[in-house]
Amino acid sequence: MFTPCRRAGQPATTLLAAFLLAGVAPSMAGDMPPGIEFELGGGGAVAPRYESSSEYLVSPFPTFRLKRLTFSNGFQIGGGDGMGLSPYPSFNFRGARKAADTPALAGLADVDAAVELGLGLSYATPGFRVFGEVRRGVTGHDGMVGEIGADLVARPGDRLTLAAGPRASFADAEYMDTYFGVTAAEAIASGMPQFDARSGFKSYGLAASARFDLSENWALEGSARYDRLTGDAANSPVTGAGSRNQFGFRLGLTRSFRIDF
Repeated sequence: MFTPCRRAGQPATTLLAAFLLAGVAPSMAGDMPPGIEFELGGGGAVAPRYESSSEYLVSPFPTFRLKRLTFSNGFQIGGGDGMGLSPYPSFNFRGARKAADTPALAGLADVDAAVELGLGLSYATPGFRVFGEVRRGVTGHDGMVGEIGADLVARPGDRLTLAAGPRASFADAEYMDTYFGVTAAEAIASGMPQFDARSGFKSYGLAASARFDLSENWALEGSARYDRLTGDAANSPVTGAGSRNQFGFRLGLTRSFRIDF
């Protein structure tokens, strides 16, 4: 079922890639003038209503990527070729889960929209990239969640970049209980069995993306992703009311900007 909505609830597949500030390892600027280079854009995304849902939402998503920030003293963030080892901040947004939107979840407590902040580390070569990310919830939940993955990267033309590879996500007990647990009171109210979700891996899957540079400043980007819930995320009665199979798609435009100070 596909339902229009302002935002999608799927983690990682919608806003994570949109808000990563890639390539932020500090360095000296060399000949670069003080200023900032960044990409700004947006598009449309399709994702599950909430993690483990079988209903899908269509929503807009923003894109912001910092490419370079150079200070007057010569200190620079980003601006390299993106190869080698690079740390970066990681951000994710999860939409609220409300029982009123899904009758099968009647009796379960609502979960507020969540903002997650953390760090990532990647290692890239021209044809390969591996990364890991860990984030903590600052609203919606107090847990820790993360992801590891790898991509094969191909550039069949000067303007086209393709990437695809495996993904796996994990979370602590605080996160798992928030989204997959059923308390004793909720079990009575909902008719679901009580369930204590433990920490561990919660999904594995595949992701693919494509970028086509329309011009020097404009680019078209698209991605698709499949995740299969595993462990206690798969065994939860919350997932039993939805699906272990999770899909995500997005398509958008970005524009590059450069502002010298």
